[in-house]
Amino acid sequence: MTRIHPAPERFAFTVGGLPPIAAVEVGAEIEVFTEDCFAGRLNSVTGRPREVAPFPRVNPLTGPIELRGVRRGDVVAIHLLELTPARDWGVSTMSPSFGALSGTRLSPNLQPETSEHVWIWSVDAAAGAVRTRTADGRELAVPLRPFHGTMGVAPAHGEVRTSAVPDAFGGNLDVPALAAGTTLYLRANVDGAMLYLGDGHFAQGDGEFAGTAVEGAMVTRLRTAVLAEEHLAARDVDWPRMETDDEIIAVGVGRPLEDAVRVAVHTLVRWVAESCELAPQDAYQLVSQGCSARIGNLVNPAYTVSVSLPKALLPGRPVLMDGAHDRLRGQRAEADA
Repeated sequence: MTRIHPAPERFAFTVGGLPPIAAVEVGAEIEVFTEDCFAGRLNSVTGRPREVAPFPRVNPLTGPIELRGVRRGDVVAIHLLELTPARDWGVSTMSPSFGALSGTRLSPNLQPETSEHVWIWSVDAAAGAVRTRTADGRELAVPLRPFHGTMGVAPAHGEVRTSAVPDAFGGNLDVPALAAGTTLYLRANVDGAMLYLGDGHFAQGDGEFAGTAVEGAMVTRLRTAVLAEEHLAARDVDWPRMETDDEIIAVGVGRPLEDAVRVAVHTLVRWVAESCELAPQDAYQLVSQGCSARIGNLVNPAYTVSVSLPKALLPGRPVLMDGAHDRLRGQRAEADA
């Protein structure tokens, strides 16, 4: 297994435009350490988020990791084997002019800015919870549900994007489904794909409304596969897709929110139509009557939405994405045996 634990100065704050910090073969198991979005520097309720992590030096990523053998145009399958909190605490914040209930540059108002607050959350792995205290000493607790807020590949056309941005290349999606047992599908825009990951979340409600999740450092085990560009299942992957044992999930990115919804629904309808050999209108009807939609974030430069459909509803139980998820899942089971 290849272990990638970068020194602090090696973390990336952009997606694209950087030389690889490591190169691994497709199919190899990788263990990756990722920092929290404040680079571990915000560890007290008296800390100042925008002083310790001023934009754009926020949301450090581990990468890029070159995936040997991947060609531009291929689709990369990234299967998350295990996500483990690297520390016994996480942090969340509320900041001025940030969050779904704050006025921002793009949606201004005349209300006073919200004040800055920090919460430190302790990880109770045995109970499956994270816990914090209010200013008057009462305990708050939510389920421990580790996932990666950010995972992506180098953008197309040589673009360099900040680590706060989601788009077709992945990036800062903030979709809780990106957890252990999930396979993420992204189109490679450059040879080697150049994989980035970070922004570990120990918990987050849909929408990340207050502006942050319970942010935490993470140790992640993952394995990759590749679908060649000419393969039928790879031809129309132009937005992020995810697959679990039970669901297929399409991710849409856009602003306003309804555009993100349209991207996700359109992607899922096409995926169902192609996989099940259904007419587009029949696939649209199935998705419309059987899907679930969740807001990933409503605070980033672009918003994200995931729309999912249970595999049990797919006519004929088709092989999806050339069976990449099932193969990677099988390798996980063999490794755990």
